[in-house]
Amino acid sequence: MDNCLTRKQQAFVLEYIKDRNGTQAAKRAGYSERRASEISWQQLQKTTVLKAIQELQDEIEQQLRMRFVEDAIKAREVLRGILDNPDSTDRDKITAARDLLDRAGFKPVEKKELSGSGSGNPIEIKFVDPS
Repeated sequence: MDNCLTRKQQAFVLEYIKDRNGTQAAKRAGYSERRASEISWQQLQKTTVLKAIQELQDEIEQQLRMRFVEDAIKAREVLRGILDNPDSTDRDKITAARDLLDRAGFKPVEKKELSGSGSGNPIEIKFVDPS
């Protein structure tokens, strides 16, 4: 956090990140209850305070991204374990395989049932290249 901030401003930044409520953040940071709204507005006009809020928000987002990556790796290991386990049921293996493929970006093949018009003539299907 920015070293140019006072202790109360640092506390304000930490509290503001919690719920984006400036008045409540000012109160929780130890500013005057009576003037909390005014003080909040004043703090949010300062570039040093805004910069500190943005930096803290960026840091939190980066930490969350890393946690999601770690969780995704663990989830993949669990799914691979199900696939490789000879005691897993076929149903569990199929579900694990679908989940792995889905997470890798492979979409399931859509099944479509076609029926004729009743005339006994074959149905003609044309596949058109969309490009």
